[in-house]
Amino acid sequence: MWLIGLLIAPVVQAAPQRGENLLSNPGFEVAAAATAAGWSPAANGYVLAAGRGGGAAMRCDSDRSNETWGAVQELVFDPPLTHPLKVSGWSRSEDAFGPDYCLYMDCWLEGGGNLWGQRMNFDEGTHDWQKIEYVFSAEKPIAKLQYFILFRGCTGKAWFDDVRLELAPFEVSHERLTPSLYGGDSIDYSATLSLPGKWAVSVKRDGREVGSARGQGRAISLSWAGRGPGGECEVRVEANDDLLGETLSYGRAVTTKPGPGDGYVWWTESSMDRVLEGALPPAKPERSARLALAGNEYESFQVAIRAAPGEGLDDCPVEVGDLVREGGRRAENPVLRVDWHQVGFVECTDLWKHPKLPDAAPGWWPDPLLPVQDFDVPGGTTQSLWFTVYAPPGTPAGEYRGTVRVRTNGTGRRVIEVPLKVRVYGFDLPVQSHLKTAFALMDGYLEQLYGKPLTPELRRKYGDYVLQHRLNPDDISRTDPPDLDDLAYYDGRGLNAFNVLNMVEPRGERTWVCWSPLEVYTARFKEDLIQRLDPYVAELKRRGLADKAYVYTFDERGEDFYPTIREYFGLIRERYGIPTLTTAYLKQDPRVMRDLNVDWNCPLSSVYRYEEAAKCRAEGLQTWAYVCLGPRHPYANWLADDPLIEARVIWWQAYHQQMDGFLYWGLNIWGRANNDYLIDPETDGPRLRWSISTGGDYAWLQGDGELLYAGKDGPIGCIRLANIRDGLEDYEYLWKLAELEGSVESARAACLPVTTSMVQFTRDAQTVSKQRDRIARRIERLGR
Repeated sequence: MWLIGLLIAPVVQAAPQRGENLLSNPGFEVAAAATAAGWSPAANGYVLAAGRGGGAAMRCDSDRSNETWGAVQELVFDPPLTHPLKVSGWSRSEDAFGPDYCLYMDCWLEGGGNLWGQRMNFDEGTHDWQKIEYVFSAEKPIAKLQYFILFRGCTGKAWFDDVRLELAPFEVSHERLTPSLYGGDSIDYSATLSLPGKWAVSVKRDGREVGSARGQGRAISLSWAGRGPGGECEVRVEANDDLLGETLSYGRAVTTKPGPGDGYVWWTESSMDRVLEGALPPAKPERSARLALAGNEYESFQVAIRAAPGEGLDDCPVEVGDLVREGGRRAENPVLRVDWHQVGFVECTDLWKHPKLPDAAPGWWPDPLLPVQDFDVPGGTTQSLWFTVYAPPGTPAGEYRGTVRVRTNGTGRRVIEVPLKVRVYGFDLPVQSHLKTAFALMDGYLEQLYGKPLTPELRRKYGDYVLQHRLNPDDISRTDPPDLDDLAYYDGRGLNAFNVLNMVEPRGERTWVCWSPLEVYTARFKEDLIQRLDPYVAELKRRGLADKAYVYTFDERGEDFYPTIREYFGLIRERYGIPTLTTAYLKQDPRVMRDLNVDWNCPLSSVYRYEEAAKCRAEGLQTWAYVCLGPRHPYANWLADDPLIEARVIWWQAYHQQMDGFLYWGLNIWGRANNDYLIDPETDGPRLRWSISTGGDYAWLQGDGELLYAGKDGPIGCIRLANIRDGLEDYEYLWKLAELEGSVESARAACLPVTTSMVQFTRDAQTVSKQRDRIARRIERLGR
């Protein structure tokens, strides 16, 4: 939300039409007193300069990263607008760097509520005129909108011209038409509608309809197997949008091969990319897998299988052969461990519009990793299998080879054989990670599904699983200190930090308590707290566990809490000598932190600033970061509808930005619709009734606070959590490189080309894998 501090004269729009630019003076040609008519300055404003075609443009110049420049135009819709909007514009730049070089929308909704921060960034650096465009919509009609041309938190120069705001057009995009995918008379077609509507796709041969599919929404798909003589066909697409009733109708010619085909097609995929239920293989599919990993490391790949229409595969078993080191005899080789899971699906009925996933559509999205004995693939769908290789510590370096076999119990009953090559590097990763984490594993939600009291066996089963993913089995919201025997058990298994207590009201029968109002912090509350903590901290110190302890409180509290923060964190520091951690809103400034007795400050990742954090570290303080429901693009996150690779790359950013730790509010926030049962992967099937949607006003929020699923036999992970683990292992490569080369800056430089800032990073799996391999080989050379 923006408060400009200036009077903005709104433009009133009534019943706009498609194709109409709703903005006044979009090319800035009309000007008076060096100001473009219809455009108010945002903070420091703008200057007028030469534009794309010789006319006018806006220019923003900044040499300070804490300033805001730009312009804003306000539009009022009468009646309120119920149609998705398309935003576009042009910009060129000179040495422009920063998080908010973008076109940015804030909306006020009919009947109350807001939709903040709909935006898309231009490329950073120096570039000629570049066009960006994106579409967004709101759950309720939009009564008012502010359109920002924004250069916030940036340095350099940027020019803007020819901006547009219009009703989103009704069109088809991301079409893919694949004939004879399975080798015979078949057609697979997929596309995305820009707006929801009714659609139909038909296959016509010799003027006669021989196949069809119909549906409602944005995702169009047809999977058809004629099993006939093949030859020329027409694929006809017809659609009618739900909003203005506009229609689309066109045909595309295609030629198929004769015969029934193979019944399925398969290929391998990176673990950093999702395989959706409607996924088709790339033009040149990979049919082998190659991994590289160090000792005490996990690394994964996927095998995707798509069954032909009407040719479902049932009860398919998987066999994993031994991985044998080249040049050695089988008996001498330690066998690398290979586990596999079926990738399950959860229904996501509403998605956040991520600009890097423009063809994403609501439906069944891959996420849980289901431990099963065999699997099915219904006809016309794609199923991914997730394979994870683990190299125990001390595994001899070298190349290992083996084969993964999948028996397809469908037409022809063939065997898929996947050649697997694994390079084991000549070094091990440590058991205890160097980056502190605080990912909340909440007893309250465990008790809700598994019953109360929790058994020590179940709690440790979850704790071990979390540690296996290089995260601490911790809880920033706990109102009772952790079990001392559990801490001692975890201590040698990778634990590097834990929260003693959230200084709030006792949880009681509630699932969790995040924060308490100021009136809770009475003299009696403080005395009770001391009586609880005195003996507990004394025992922590006696057992040698206090060096990993901290106290977290005052979750996202503001300045009104500063006196209480100062008092209670002062108590913890002076009485117990334990570090204090908070996400309270305060500056990354040593003076502010010391005044409030904050040892470890934890801002949102989009607020984290490397230079400010370095000043804190220089004075013995720490600056962590966190994500939750935000930030979203252009920042990285691991929500279920963000690009999957972001869950891995964010840990490269953590190293590059020298974060001291990373926090996440919940691994198992299960209080969502339908989450009232324990999952049985063998009987429930891959499409889970389980929900990862926050629901209500946040129905577009998928996977926030849920990285674990509740299985009948214990924790069930997900592909996002696996990528978090892999990113934390990548972090250890960078740490080891810095240690061997004696230079943190050298290791920070090695983060390129994966990341150079919190908003500049790759989303290409090969880029990550290749740079990780370069770093590993440098480590091997240095370690000889």
